[in-house]
Amino acid sequence: MIGTDVLMARALRYVLDQNQVAPETYRRWPSNLQNQMQDLVMTIADDMQYDQLKYFRPFEHQREFFQTGACDRRGILAANRVGKTTSTCFETAMHLTGQYPEWWTGYRFSGPITCMVAGEGWSQVALVLQNELLGTPDVKLIEQIGTGAIPKNCIVVDTMRNDGANCIGVEIRHVSGANSYLLFANYTQEVRQMQGFRLDLAVFDEQPPDDFFSEIVTRTATTQGKVLCSFTPLKGLNGLVSKFWNKEEGYEFIRVSWDDVPEYDPWGQPFLLMETRRQLERDYLPHEREARIAGKPVMGKGAVFQISNWPTYNTGDIDFFRMPNILRVIALDLGLVNDKTVISLMYWEPYERVAYLHKQIVVQGIEEAVPSQYINHLLRPEVFGTPIVLPPDASTPGRYTMSANSIRELFESYELNVYHKPIMNPPDSEGRITNHKSYGINQMRQMLEVGSLMVNSNCTQFLNEAQNYYVDEQGRFSDPDDCIDSARYAILACLQGIAEPWDNRTPAERMRAQRDRYVKPREEMNKPQWKKTHNPA
Repeated sequence: MIGTDVLMARALRYVLDQNQVAPETYRRWPSNLQNQMQDLVMTIADDMQYDQLKYFRPFEHQREFFQTGACDRRGILAANRVGKTTSTCFETAMHLTGQYPEWWTGYRFSGPITCMVAGEGWSQVALVLQNELLGTPDVKLIEQIGTGAIPKNCIVVDTMRNDGANCIGVEIRHVSGANSYLLFANYTQEVRQMQGFRLDLAVFDEQPPDDFFSEIVTRTATTQGKVLCSFTPLKGLNGLVSKFWNKEEGYEFIRVSWDDVPEYDPWGQPFLLMETRRQLERDYLPHEREARIAGKPVMGKGAVFQISNWPTYNTGDIDFFRMPNILRVIALDLGLVNDKTVISLMYWEPYERVAYLHKQIVVQGIEEAVPSQYINHLLRPEVFGTPIVLPPDASTPGRYTMSANSIRELFESYELNVYHKPIMNPPDSEGRITNHKSYGINQMRQMLEVGSLMVNSNCTQFLNEAQNYYVDEQGRFSDPDDCIDSARYAILACLQGIAEPWDNRTPAERMRAQRDRYVKPREEMNKPQWKKTHNPA
């Protein structure tokens, strides 16, 4: 519910704009003329109080968000206090009522809809979503209902189902003459309670749990429904946030920072003044500032790789064959049906101790369980002969091959250069050799942080997994991590001296080749000056 002072200021601005009168001019008018104007202002304020949708004036960034309507999954990743929830709620009101303003260029539903809006808990839903849409956090306050984004004359109060102060559902009058239906939900509800109905529109305020999001969007499948999301990404680059941030197919978003928002709103009233911003910036915790001020995902609790600038390079940036000491290795993380097989090619500079994850081939679908579908990648002339490391279960007969042979035996039958032992962690302080994931992950994390693990920008699935990689309170790493595990095996191989030169030459052979380029043969040195061969190279 908007306060009386704000309401009157907006009504005055509306009347002045409609009559093409500048505020400065109005202030110079005689009192009797101002009083006549005030009568009209009061009339507009009364109408505006219960029909905010009619008078809605968006910011430029809100217009930009509305224009993404062609996409089914739309998000606004935004800083605090920039009107992100207002954006989704006013669009929701338009879809529920069918009342689209003249300036609207976004998506339009052709008739009444069923819509669900959801937030983090019932109290949060009431204070934010219910208040924004219906005008009150407590539906028992009847006189406040209708002072939100949905006009009062569109809310069919007799159909409202509520639980104390919270509205559970209510019918909304549509311009077609039929009714839309608005449902409220929260993320703490059991997912099974969300089953069995269809939705045309789902609206999420702040980041939902993955299972809740999956269940709700499933309700939109048969209706070709839409999904709106608004959140300040304080939980890090995981779940739904990662889908938007990594621009997965079907997801579109805008990011809004404080720099994108003016100090005054479209009504000319103070909105987010600079002194307020500076004070809030001092109030925020350091690790939250980018999320709260710029709408960038925070490196949240549990994130394994807390890296803001990932050390990447492009294909062609580095000529590995001109690097005198370069080594290479291939590592596989093997998968069965519905479990990816990932092949990693890594270069290793042993003196500088820099690794380059140069290429990953991801085999998925039903092919990952059929080695003949991907073994051809290992037989290519440019990589044939490169040492290959395999996980421990690669020696298990029948596993991954659907035959009596193991995958190791199959690779050896093709004369591939398979390392004779499974790839494991190096011995610990007590001499124990394990395959615990945490050792290799920690090595990878340290190398990424200091830039000694470089990643080819074409390894997009590795980067997506790594940016979304979390560990829970029990120390369990998140899924998927097939690309991460394949790279982890390659790093262990490099650190344990398993990588080999790309051309199979020993250091001594390399030294002789370089010596012959720069050192003249002894017999040439012993010739008289007039018999020496002139070679400008």
